[in-house]
Amino acid sequence: MHKMVGITILVAFLLACQNRSKGTQNDPALVGTQKVETSSAKDYFSAKVDVQYAQKFSVTYHKNYKVVRTSATLGDRSSSNGEAQDIEDVMVLVQRGTNPPVIRDSLPNATIIYVPAGTVAVNVQHSESYLREIGLENRIAAIGGLYSYNDKMREKALEGTVGQIGYSWHSPPNFEVLLKRKPEVFLMTMASLDHKESLDKCRQLGIPTAAVFDWAESDYLARAEWIKFYALFFNAEKEANQVFENIADKIKTLKSITQSVALKESALWGFYTSKQRWKMHINSIPAQYMVDAGLKNVLLDNTKANADGAQTLTTEELLLKGKDVEHWVIGDIHAGPLPKESIMNNFEAWRTGNLYHNMERIKPKENASDWYAKAIVRPDIVLEDLIRLVYPQLLPDHSLVFMGHYNKVTEGPPIN
Repeated sequence: MHKMVGITILVAFLLACQNRSKGTQNDPALVGTQKVETSSAKDYFSAKVDVQYAQKFSVTYHKNYKVVRTSATLGDRSSSNGEAQDIEDVMVLVQRGTNPPVIRDSLPNATIIYVPAGTVAVNVQHSESYLREIGLENRIAAIGGLYSYNDKMREKALEGTVGQIGYSWHSPPNFEVLLKRKPEVFLMTMASLDHKESLDKCRQLGIPTAAVFDWAESDYLARAEWIKFYALFFNAEKEANQVFENIADKIKTLKSITQSVALKESALWGFYTSKQRWKMHINSIPAQYMVDAGLKNVLLDNTKANADGAQTLTTEELLLKGKDVEHWVIGDIHAGPLPKESIMNNFEAWRTGNLYHNMERIKPKENASDWYAKAIVRPDIVLEDLIRLVYPQLLPDHSLVFMGHYNKVTEGPPIN
């Protein structure tokens, strides 16, 4: 009985929210009147972002509002034929206290979101890191769940101070939690085409929601530049510009250092899955790190990559191309137990011990890894780690952060 009453109340509330959401975008009293005298004359955004690397979002500024576009190609997990669809989302971010512009003709499908947002919900771990890097961690009202690498954020979720709405890679967001927490913006990472229905429903419920596709970038600097996207919803462009400029400058310096390497050493990056199968990086972001670290990826030529820039190879296929390789990033949180020693000894990198991993910052009990959080936002540190591992003489003073030496006995980080 209590359950039926709760459902009835929820349905009535959803319908009310749906009508309210539609009115926000289409009510003549709210759209296009421009009755706030300063809204059409004053430039409310003194600091602006200029997108240099990212391909999946853009922004233009118009006095009291910003037009933001995001896009990606999404597959349908519920479909067996692997169909994919190009998705574009358009948002108009309007300065609070001013009237929104006329959007019926030029941007008929745009969503209006008021900025700066006081609270935010996110549904992947690395979104927390973007916000943390620009000092907005205290704005987070809801996260995906308990996989956060940050202890304080995970504790807040456990005690209920911060809500749990579910991770985008596993499930649609929990609408009841979102309605309870009432975030002023939900930065919703969409991992699949079947999540589009959730995006639409969030907006029907009156939850200001933006589609996030930072994962779709194929370049690590482009992905890091999404820190500017996150900043748009808080008018924190100045802070984001400074953080990203520091990252880009540092990477430029590191690449200039590796250019001094006269003879590039050979390398592999990939891990063992199971049944004599290896997932190896060909032209993915990890492969990009190898190139920028002054390494020669022996799989780059004559090996066809999948859409994610990687390829599955048998042990025999890997031996043909990689048995003489000098360095190998072999450890990964997804890796399975390796083949027996007699097989691994066929690889030079295994025999010499020039083996590395990206699991320096993991918390197995919490199923949390900072490789999928802060490392995405700070590629400069990842590149610094890799250079320190393979060319230690170039960066003798750098202390490893995300990557480290692989222990053949424990198949992971060395045991202290």
